[in-house]
Amino acid sequence: MEGRHRFREAWAALGGIGLLLGFLVVVQVHSAREIRQRTELPSHRVEELAVLVAQAETARKVLEAEVTDLRRRLQEYETLVADGKELGAALGRELEEQRMVLGLVPVRGPGIEVRVEAGARPIAGLSEGQVQATELAGLVNELWASGAEAVAVSGQRVLARSAFRQSGSRILVDGVPLSPPYVIRAIGDADLMEAALRTPGGYVEGLRSVGVSVRIRRVPSLRLPAYTGPLGARWARPVP
Repeated sequence: MEGRHRFREAWAALGGIGLLLGFLVVVQVHSAREIRQRTELPSHRVEELAVLVAQAETARKVLEAEVTDLRRRLQEYETLVADGKELGAALGRELEEQRMVLGLVPVRGPGIEVRVEAGARPIAGLSEGQVQATELAGLVNELWASGAEAVAVSGQRVLARSAFRQSGSRILVDGVPLSPPYVIRAIGDADLMEAALRTPGGYVEGLRSVGVSVRIRRVPSLRLPAYTGPLGARWARPVP
C-alpha cells in the first residue's frame, strides 16, 4: 500500500511541475517578446525585463531537473511494483505448497487403499482379532516410511503428528472416533507402499498372524479431505 501511495504522489507531483514549467516557459517567451517589441522603453525597464527572463530561465532549468528526477523515481516505483507482484506470486505459491504439506487442503492422486477389520477366525488369547489403535498407527507409520505423501483413515485426514488412542473398544484419531471396518487411503508411489506392506515377515503379515484381516489394493485416483485437527504448538517456541 505504501508503494502505491508513493507512486500516486509521484505522478501528482510530476503533473504539477509540468504545469508550472509550461507557465514559466510562456512567461519567458512573453517577456522576451516584450523586450523586442518595446525597445523604446527606458534602459532601466529593459534591464528589469531581462532580469525577469533570466530568472524564468533559471527556474525552468530547475524544474526540468526536478521533472527528470521525478521520472526516474516513477520508473523505480514501477519496477518495485512489478517486483512486488512477482514476490507476492512466489510467496503465494510457497504458501499453497506449505498448506498442502500441512494437509490443510484436499488432495488427489494415485495410491493404495488398505482395509483393516477383525478377522473371520480370531485367534484365542490375542485380542480375538479386534483391531487396536496401535495397530492402525503402525500401518500408517509403515505407509509414511514407504513414501506416502498424504494419508486418511476412514475419511479422517491424518498427519505424522496425529494421535491414535484406544477408548474401550473404539479407536480415536485426533479425538475423532472411528468405526470398523477401518479404511486407510494413502497417496504416493503405489509400488513402494504396496511392496513395503507385502514384505514377508513384515508388519501386515504380523497383523494377519494375530487374526486381523488386512486387504490391500491399488487405486489409480484417490481424493483425500483436508486435515481439520489442531495445528498450533502449545509448549514449543522457536529458538531466537
